[in-house]
Amino acid sequence: MADEPEVDRARLAALLGDPSLAWLVERCRRRLARGQALTGTATLADASPDQREAIARLLGRRPARGASLSVPLDDVERVLVEAGIAPDLATAVRALTGPIEDGAATARAHQARWSALWEEAEAWAVARDGAADGGEARTRWVAELRAEGLLRRLAGSHDPDRAADLLAAATAVVDALPASAESRPVLAARVLGDGHALDDDQPVATLVLRAIAWCFPDAAARGRRERWAAAGVTVDPLTSRVTVLGLAADDASVTGRTLSLHASAGEPATLTLRQLLRDPPDLASHAGTPVHVCENPSVMAAAADRLAAASAPLVCTHGQPSVAVGRLLDHLAAAGAVLRVHADLDWAGVRIAAAVMARTGAAPWRLRAVDYEGALAGSRKPLVGAAAETPWDSRLAAAMRAHGMAVEEELVLEDLLADLADPTA
Repeated sequence: MADEPEVDRARLAALLGDPSLAWLVERCRRRLARGQALTGTATLADASPDQREAIARLLGRRPARGASLSVPLDDVERVLVEAGIAPDLATAVRALTGPIEDGAATARAHQARWSALWEEAEAWAVARDGAADGGEARTRWVAELRAEGLLRRLAGSHDPDRAADLLAAATAVVDALPASAESRPVLAARVLGDGHALDDDQPVATLVLRAIAWCFPDAAARGRRERWAAAGVTVDPLTSRVTVLGLAADDASVTGRTLSLHASAGEPATLTLRQLLRDPPDLASHAGTPVHVCENPSVMAAAADRLAAASAPLVCTHGQPSVAVGRLLDHLAAAGAVLRVHADLDWAGVRIAAAVMARTGAAPWRLRAVDYEGALAGSRKPLVGAAAETPWDSRLAAAMRAHGMAVEEELVLEDLLADLADPTA
């Protein structure tokens, strides 16, 4: 300490302040920081002649020979005590270099803060699981965060105080779910006081999405936007859209009346995710009837031009299905509609079709090997990208790999329109 009378600072500086002894003082300081006693030896490999001379003067002996230099710390302490410079070596090192944080104590305190954090989180999870649905979703979420170290990584430098703040924010959001078609920025502002706190690049959003995967199992294998939507949170309620043709609905909702008006006119209708969440249509009239799904808007445009109101109900994914597409298909599947899906017969297209089938139980629509091989003559487009499986017809993937050509929906447009014109197709 700076005011310790038992330390003769002037003589201490003369004895241990030699630059050639700096390595020894630093070794002692590191041991103290780790909570270790200053006993045993300190060894320096490849010691210089000056370092050997300095140790010899300190201990009153001849310079050691050899490649390394070993210094008994008990002997150093004895010199200090017998000279009346300091009561022990540890006190001398502290007086010479300043206060030393007890690394072991710090590590224990650090671990204690983490333990307290997890105990509090686990208690919250147990209480919420019991109050909500009797399940263990939140408990499993907390266990996953603890086991995988995600919270530690997001906190940066494994800071338990920062981690506690992040987890407190995440649990507050989870407590507010499911939302009622609330936008993500509004939810973030309401719960956390910051409209951007749940943006994609924010750590709290990462934690909450993990929780949603546990609390809303249907969202576990889906993308970010669909996970939020499963919890009643909209990310892009106006820009996420789905286009339909011939899909009449109820008269009780504005969305339903909009669909029926367009269906009777034979015109495509575009619905936003906001409409599907806030004012979903009643689609019960489609129970047991076919509703077709295509990938490209050109198919829907042709159906509207040539079939108009006579077209069977058709939903267009516009390539990779948006959250709005997924939500409408979920509504149709729940209503008992017989979904049939078509897509480009390229690797991206079969992945889209497979995803729709897996999600809704849809059947393939002209997506078998015989359909592919029957349209190959008109194709000039090679397949690109990684191959995909076609579990509804393994021969399709094999044929596609063998021929290496894509068959886009436009090449089979006449067949698709014929099916849409036939109410029994």
